[in-house]
Amino acid sequence: MTNQHGTTQGPAAARAAAAADTAAPASGFKEVLLSPGDCSGCGACTELAPDIVGWREGDERPFLVSDVAPDGVLTELMAFCPEGCFEGGDES
Repeated sequence: MTNQHGTTQGPAAARAAAAADTAAPASGFKEVLLSPGDCSGCGACTELAPDIVGWREGDERPFLVSDVAPDGVLTELMAFCPEGCFEGGDES
């Protein structure tokens, strides 16, 4: 099997790599939970954390680009969202 870096690896290494890809967020990161039901469309989240939160033209709500974020970024998202759309999940 060829990994993301273009090198070949055996079955055991492939299983270990797959398990690492589905593991809990890295230390200092938290799961991001988004409930955009009350979103006002201010766009603060996409400006604050464009690598975590995205917005497609024509959509009325944000979407998650990544479901994990550094703890500090998640804290800022929760603090700056006027409608309280963000919560933190599991911490690693």
